[in-house]
Amino acid sequence: MDAVAGPKARTNRAAALHRRAAATAIAAAGILDDTRPVPADQHRQYALADRLRAAAAALAPGWAGAALETLAVTTPAGEGPPPFVRVGTAAPLDDARFPALVPLLGTGHLTVDADARDPRVAGLLRAVLLRLLAAAPAGALLVRAVDAAGDTLAPFTALADAGLLPPPAVDVAGLRAVLTEAEQWVAPGSSGRRRHDRTLLLVIAALPELTGPTDLARVEALAEQGRAAGLHLVVAGWPPAGPYAGRAPLPQATALAIRTAYALLGDPPGGSFAGPGADPPGGLNSPVFVEADPPAELVDAVCRRLAAQVEAGSRLALTDLLPSSDEELWTAGSVDGLSTTVGDAGGRPVPLGFTELTPHWLVSGRSGAGRSTFLTTALLGLAARYGPDELALHLVDLGPGESFVEFLQTERDRSWIPQVRGAAMAADREYVLDLFDELAAEVRRREEAGRRAGGQRFAELRQHQVMPRIVSVLDNLPLLFAERDRLAAEAASRLDALARGGRAYGVHLVLAGEGDLGLGSRTDRDSVLGQFPVRVALPGGGAVLEPTNDSAAGLPVGSAIVNTAGGLGGPRGATRGHERMVRFPDPQEHADTVEELRHRLWSARPEGATPPVVFAGYARPLLRNDPRHRAALAGQAPGPAALLGRAVDVHRST
Repeated sequence: MDAVAGPKARTNRAAALHRRAAATAIAAAGILDDTRPVPADQHRQYALADRLRAAAAALAPGWAGAALETLAVTTPAGEGPPPFVRVGTAAPLDDARFPALVPLLGTGHLTVDADARDPRVAGLLRAVLLRLLAAAPAGALLVRAVDAAGDTLAPFTALADAGLLPPPAVDVAGLRAVLTEAEQWVAPGSSGRRRHDRTLLLVIAALPELTGPTDLARVEALAEQGRAAGLHLVVAGWPPAGPYAGRAPLPQATALAIRTAYALLGDPPGGSFAGPGADPPGGLNSPVFVEADPPAELVDAVCRRLAAQVEAGSRLALTDLLPSSDEELWTAGSVDGLSTTVGDAGGRPVPLGFTELTPHWLVSGRSGAGRSTFLTTALLGLAARYGPDELALHLVDLGPGESFVEFLQTERDRSWIPQVRGAAMAADREYVLDLFDELAAEVRRREEAGRRAGGQRFAELRQHQVMPRIVSVLDNLPLLFAERDRLAAEAASRLDALARGGRAYGVHLVLAGEGDLGLGSRTDRDSVLGQFPVRVALPGGGAVLEPTNDSAAGLPVGSAIVNTAGGLGGPRGATRGHERMVRFPDPQEHADTVEELRHRLWSARPEGATPPVVFAGYARPLLRNDPRHRAALAGQAPGPAALLGRAVDVHRST
């Protein structure tokens, strides 16, 4: 048809195509005008960029806003969490650029319309998080994260043990746990005013696949309530893609929209970059090139520095928790109970002990969390305050470790802690059953003595009998119940009876291990757990607290939650008289102090005192038929310490 068309027809068609192209160009120009800045006088642009660079340097100095390549690991932090943070570089002209800042901590939140599966967004999140953490004093900013992409925040791993950034949640269950913690942080409790001396930042790098509308509503509620309580959000992938793409912008958030070569920055909460009457309205009237991914080695170095500063800032010496060297030993009496300092909370010593109201402890923490360290610290404090007539210790480790070696003799050092009556390393279950039987027999003996004396209680009996309080410590307790067989059932039954009967007669238990210690989750008064109001949760040990109490989440090594109400929780940030987060020292870092104390205690031992017998699991003594062991339980001076099983001389680690 075209081949036979005349010149006029071809001209008309060309004109129509030209008009169509012109219309398309005009429409495209309109769209671009909505997304790109309108050309302006270049001299004004240069002058404005100069002013904005100066303002950015004042608003976000150092880590908060300077170019990362100009910063060193040693660049100091500011006096508090930075109120502004750099998210990129605005470029109204190629040679007229300035830092693009958003108000965040103390003001609002930040959203990005793509999530961390986009490498540019992942790099941006790492850069923003690095800036915020490095700009704040160590420990002033806590981070909780959700990352369905998996490894966005992997360079920040060094912060986990310091409690600043636990491993991110990766699924819906983890998301909901993180949201619950954030909701506890903002729970009402002080007329809506900020209640925290620290700031919590919730980073959502990528929402899990099964995130539902209820979860999204919780995120929105946190954004609405968080600012007043010191909670701020950085959410990538908002609004979510798919069926929730039409969801409203996050309340009080600055929005960043990722485009092919640049990004568009929306207005901050409660304000406008452009000002009233600006054309186009809303947002920064300039393309923004988002922050590049920071070098992994810089992130790691900064994180290690922060972790070291957190640890050093709260590090205690063992001498801080013990009686001073010029104080007289063994001046405390145990008639009304035992008490020692187990740690420091905000510069104040935290005492913990054994009374009829707080008779037994549960101590839980993952491997390497400092469980043995905590137990050793507490026991040394007790041994320094209460003499052998006031305190008797029985120490058992069911695991292969050497939890209590600092209390025992070695070939090189024949001193020992005089309060220790018996110890077992790698103890088998039969040993523990026999020990439970002997402790129960001692409870019955004291009960009968009280009956004969006309119904006297423990405190009255002590007026005319040597009757120390007994503390029996069992570490790695889950091994006792691991097989769930007849022996495990017998152990559970005897433990239950001993916990109930011992509290009134000065026989106390400390059960330690990982997870829920094999004791289950019942916490009512009728369960064995109801007999253990004191709960100590080390890192990874939150299972001994109530399920709704997540105060142990993200604990740094060297710290613990000490709860004296059976693990009962409460709103995060609110004052809890029954719960403290404490820091405690590592005795291995103070070996000279431990050795000096052991020698002082050993030199002060009663005349005729003999060292504790140490048993190994493969050579169990027959405690049931040993009169010397019964004498030790009763606090009487035993005869020569002969081993009924094979004695093991445990060597202290150096």
